[in-house]
Amino acid sequence: MNYIDYILIAIILIGFILGYKDGLIRKIIGLLGLIVAIILAVSYSTELGEYLAPTFNNENYLAKIVAGFVIFFATILVFAILKRLVHPSDKVNKFVNQLLGGIAGTIQIIYLTSVFLLLLNVLSIPSKEDTNNSMLYSSVYSVIPTTIDLVIGSDFKTEGFLKDYIESRNNKEVPEEFSNPIDLDTLFNSND
Repeated sequence: MNYIDYILIAIILIGFILGYKDGLIRKIIGLLGLIVAIILAVSYSTELGEYLAPTFNNENYLAKIVAGFVIFFATILVFAILKRLVHPSDKVNKFVNQLLGGIAGTIQIIYLTSVFLLLLNVLSIPSKEDTNNSMLYSSVYSVIPTTIDLVIGSDFKTEGFLKDYIESRNNKEVPEEFSNPIDLDTLFNSND
């Protein structure tokens, strides 16, 4: 175990405690928000990425990745606000509600941590040596890619998508399929 494992264990415990505090009903809303966030990010990152591409020097591939994260976190924020507005009447046994909320909170924080680890991986943080020496890193890291692969199907591989982008940036060359296919002159002059 290394520092990454201790950080991940602390994050998972925080997720359980917050879930325990919120209870099952609120955590179900949070988990539903997480699922909706994943689906929306996967479904609409291409469209938003094309819109954001000029901001990223027309690097469509990077724009799609950033767009996916923006959609994901915006959706999570909307559901977090909705979750705070709900005050369920506590007809369920309080301890059972809190325990199930703790379990749901643990699942939710693992998903959110996986998204954060994917983002850090794009930035090459933490080092390969540290991640290889961690007992929990690969398990937590792979949660979102596995979920996306299950949602989209086996043809698309999230980890490969991100790794291809990272390798192309490290080589300082952008493969043709990663470049922006939009002709900006045509786009801006189409209303003439």
